[in-house]
Amino acid sequence: MSQTALLTALLIGAYFVLLTYGLRKHTHLVQGPWLFFFRAFFPNWKFYHAAGHAPRLYVRAQTAAGDWTDWHRVYARVPFRITRVLHNPEVNLALNHQNLVDHLWSDIQDLPEDGDITQRVTYQLVTRLAHEAVRGGRWGEALMLPVILTGVPSHFQFELRMDALQEHQRVPASSELVLQSPVLPTWH
Repeated sequence: MSQTALLTALLIGAYFVLLTYGLRKHTHLVQGPWLFFFRAFFPNWKFYHAAGHAPRLYVRAQTAAGDWTDWHRVYARVPFRITRVLHNPEVNLALNHQNLVDHLWSDIQDLPEDGDITQRVTYQLVTRLAHEAVRGGRWGEALMLPVILTGVPSHFQFELRMDALQEHQRVPASSELVLQSPVLPTWH
């Protein structure tokens, strides 16, 4: 094991020890705001509870002329290659982005009646993900959007939808709107 890999493993281990200590500081119960930081390391397992529909992120962009594009789904469709079986950073990043969308859906479900989802970290991160997608973001060689947008968009908008997992030619059988962002300006 190289020194860099060993140092990385030690730092991650120290991070978990610090979080565990923060969670169990005065009691033997695991509780508190520190628990939120563990979510970054684990997928959202709520998809096991409701098979059939999954949260998906859709984006659209406004050109400088004021025309809006169609809604496009931001979802990993990276072709399989045998060389990527053991080391696959592009697909791992794409799956991490989808996990972030899953966490946003979970936060919306857990939000109290008078809660503001725009103040949640997951909402702000998904906003950045949507911005990256409309600006031509990629997962390695694969584009985040199925089309290339012409020109630099001036504004964008995103939606979180619950799509049926049964698809025909990559079009979901049904789609239910969960959240629609306001129109947001792009930044550089």
